[in-house]
Amino acid sequence: MDSKSNQSPIARILVEFLEVAITSVVFLKGVYPSDAFERRRYMNVVVQRARHPQLRDYIHSAVSGLLPFIRE
Repeated sequence: MDSKSNQSPIARILVEFLEVAITSVVFLKGVYPSDAFERRRYMNVVVQRARHPQLRDYIHSAVSGLLPFIRE
């Protein structure tokens, strides 16, 4: 099996984890009011998710931009 194809799922999982981690830090530091977040499950763990689509998209796009670097 090609090593490049093995890195792709791992890289995507790492990016998802970073997205959840950054959202959690933003929630825990109180950057936005707590009612701007909702409880969700990620890998069977309760985490916070931004309710506002623009905030959610901003965090997602910032972390997704790291994907090519993580794959290397």
